[in-house]
Amino acid sequence: MTKELTYDVVIVGLGPAGSSLAYFLRKSGLEVAGIEMNGPEGAWGKPCGDAIGKHHFDETGLPYPTGESLKQKIDGIDIVSPYGGVKLRVNGEGFIIDRNKYGLTLINESAKGDVDIYMRTRVTSPKLEGGRLVGVYAKGENGEDLLFKGKIIVDATGNSGLLRRQLPTSWPVNEPLDPKDANIAYREIRELNYTVEEPSYLKIYVNQEISPGGYWWYFPEGKESANIGLGVQGGMGYPTPNTIFKQRLEKLDEVKNYRKVINAAGSKVPTRRPANTLVWDNFIGIGDNGYTVNPVHGGGMGYAMVAAYYASKSIIKAFTENDFSAKALWDLNINYIKSIGRRQASLDIFRIFLQRLSNDDIEYGLKHGVMNADQVYETSVSGELKANLGLLDKVSIALRMLGRPSLLPKLATVAAYMKRVQQLYDAYPTSPEGLDTWVSAINALYSEYKSRIGVA
Repeated sequence: MTKELTYDVVIVGLGPAGSSLAYFLRKSGLEVAGIEMNGPEGAWGKPCGDAIGKHHFDETGLPYPTGESLKQKIDGIDIVSPYGGVKLRVNGEGFIIDRNKYGLTLINESAKGDVDIYMRTRVTSPKLEGGRLVGVYAKGENGEDLLFKGKIIVDATGNSGLLRRQLPTSWPVNEPLDPKDANIAYREIRELNYTVEEPSYLKIYVNQEISPGGYWWYFPEGKESANIGLGVQGGMGYPTPNTIFKQRLEKLDEVKNYRKVINAAGSKVPTRRPANTLVWDNFIGIGDNGYTVNPVHGGGMGYAMVAAYYASKSIIKAFTENDFSAKALWDLNINYIKSIGRRQASLDIFRIFLQRLSNDDIEYGLKHGVMNADQVYETSVSGELKANLGLLDKVSIALRMLGRPSLLPKLATVAAYMKRVQQLYDAYPTSPEGLDTWVSAINALYSEYKSRIGVA
């Protein structure tokens, strides 16, 4: 017999997106259920680089990691060219966190408020009545059959999209992920047998031979351990990242010189523009499930926090108005796009270009100052690759690129399309009625762009 539990909001998945949303709703006065398939020891279990920019905490009001939740404060990132000839230092504050401990902090604080937490509870499917989403079926910790009913159901189950992919295909939120718009990642946290010289600076290595279509990283967790991993573009037939790790990274001194592996794991990460819509009637999808991830470096925790922050605002507004339709929840799309989504889309255009470059192109461009550290930072923050250069700037760049003349027109093309996609996101529809027309325009822009730069 199925036990029925009724709430205002049901959050499925308590990773960065779900637990952040639970935290934001903990004092809302709403009855909220937070459901997580893992036990406390597996909270925020998805493996990644564990780095989050400080600005995400400042924007959302989430507490900074402290104590055991904080492994290392970050002062910046070094971007290293394929052959090691160039290192760009991009300054910016952030944190390396202990994912499990920080996640439990948010979950435990949520439980002190209006949120009932259900750990080791596995959601299996959505429940639809009369073409409307009304709840989710689940298996409880002790094997009991459960039905969680709610006016708003939130899918924060990560890239699996557990609920989203089981919704009717006519619903715009059921938007499949192209394998080429994802990275397959693998990382190991290692205790080192040497001392890290600058633990507050992360290192990202751009090398198409080691990590095709992605990059590999070296993120210190203090002076004696590091999170080391790589991501490769999906859908291209490349070797698995754990195979590449063992065959290529293990040859490097900073990787092979270690005492023991503390943890090893892999995952799939969406690396594209945000989903066409994060909401539909009675439904919200955020985090990796809503493709709220930085397309260039695959960082998803901060983007998930931002999406959760604006989701909480839309949810509270919906209950104030007693309207849980897609139109009532549409503010989440608008606010996320204004805050970070338009930049994410622009960086997606840049990501597609970067994946087409050879190691020689990347090395040459960085070595000859086509982009300096300030420009890298500006592009990552604004999502804009400056296209309106003065004549002297154009001549200067052209002279620097004499050895790679084909790169200059490509850069101009990329910059133009980055601007165009931002303009389309600035014209995002104000209600669901305009979504189909807007999606057609976005798809046409992407098809045109890929044709221009030779992407199949």
